[in-house]
Amino acid sequence: MTTDRAHDPILWSTIAVVVLVAVTAAAGLYWPATYTRETPLSRAAGYGSDVVDLFLVVPVLLISGVRAYRGSVPARLVWLGTQGYLLYNFVIYAFGVHFNSLFLVYCATLGICLYATVFSLPSLPLERVAQTYRLRAPRKTIAIMLLVLAVSTAVFDLREDIAAILAGTVPQAVIAANQPVNFAHVLDLVFLLPALAITATLLLRRRASGYALAPVLLTLLVIMNVELASIMVELGRWGLGMSLPMIVFFAALGMGLTVLLGVYFSRGRRAVVAGVASGTEVGMPPTEEPAEDAEVHGE
Repeated sequence: MTTDRAHDPILWSTIAVVVLVAVTAAAGLYWPATYTRETPLSRAAGYGSDVVDLFLVVPVLLISGVRAYRGSVPARLVWLGTQGYLLYNFVIYAFGVHFNSLFLVYCATLGICLYATVFSLPSLPLERVAQTYRLRAPRKTIAIMLLVLAVSTAVFDLREDIAAILAGTVPQAVIAANQPVNFAHVLDLVFLLPALAITATLLLRRRASGYALAPVLLTLLVIMNVELASIMVELGRWGLGMSLPMIVFFAALGMGLTVLLGVYFSRGRRAVVAGVASGTEVGMPPTEEPAEDAEVHGE
């Protein structure tokens, strides 16, 4: 599915973000001074994130940005999901990494990602996305997956936080990272997990925004799970304890979400082809779908 090429200037921000992310990731991996003030746990986590940023996020952001600029709506959705991942991570870099020579680079990356995302949203064709994916997308499967991830992650985060609050202590992970709070828990509980739950609800209610948000969040979650697997590997490499089951879990979950994202887009392409074959333009208001057809689609 594509849109007319709009020469969206916001997408040119992709070039700036790609350069900035590449600089921060390369510095984290190859310039020891970057994490010299961090604890071993934070340093290993930083290395794990930098590997993913340099070798996965940079190529995905660049390719999706170029294709989105040329009019591809699926590429724009992947681009938005990648931007969402960078927003999450660079809040941690800007607030959680001790002051170093890259502080202004962290701030610039966070700011450009934020405003590029905000100003690109009005040009996202929500109704066209909904018409493309409404009939064939695995709507219920994605909604259930998002709800399960939201609830399980909330339970995991809150279990540690509530136990520390009741005991009048500080969570061990916060102490090990030498941070005032667990920034990942803040971002999860305030932004990410509510977004997963809201998107799942929108999908179940067949709202147009839900069909657009679903691939955005799937993209974010794919990258995030690859990052978590990478961090686990780095923890083991640094002698801080390697959990092979957790590495396998995050890698498998990332692969599963990638497959689900691929199915989502492929069914959208088939809907476009079917619409062209029948002489119906995708994006035009559809006729009412018969109940039996909805059951055949299974979603």
